[in-house]
Amino acid sequence: MNPRTISQDLLADLAQKAEASPRLRTHFNFHEGPASLVQRLIVQLGRGTYIRPHRHIDLNKWEMTLALSGTAEVLLFEDDGALRERVRLSPGGAVVALELPPQTWHSYVPQGAHAAFFEIKEGPYDPARITQFAPWAPAEGEAAVADYLRWMTKATPGSRYAA
Repeated sequence: MNPRTISQDLLADLAQKAEASPRLRTHFNFHEGPASLVQRLIVQLGRGTYIRPHRHIDLNKWEMTLALSGTAEVLLFEDDGALRERVRLSPGGAVVALELPPQTWHSYVPQGAHAAFFEIKEGPYDPARITQFAPWAPAEGEAAVADYLRWMTKATPGSRYAA
């Protein structure tokens, strides 16, 4: 197998795909598939994408995020939905990578037209078994998503969304 690279052309292509996607995001896998023991992928976010807060419930399901382009904020939440912390990730910023411990409620909000990051986490990937979506946040497609996303972009630590 040949070495694989992350080029500016690849990031630009993924940005276009994210823009064209109904969910305003896309990904590019470096791992073989869901059964791979280490999941490695580029996640490209477009402005306006909504990633419902979630956590990985298995005790070994940590997640490492490394900024590649643009700026994104990682929002960390308490169990009751209160915003605990905002971590700003940017390749040239103060924080370029973040490792989330298992069972950490989190989401991502791009801070511009696009943001891309490289994600590494322990596999295998089984979304039904490892991902738990926050009951205090609307599901993708629900009418409340636009309002919740507006709250996410401005929320301060300690605040909770009020519908």
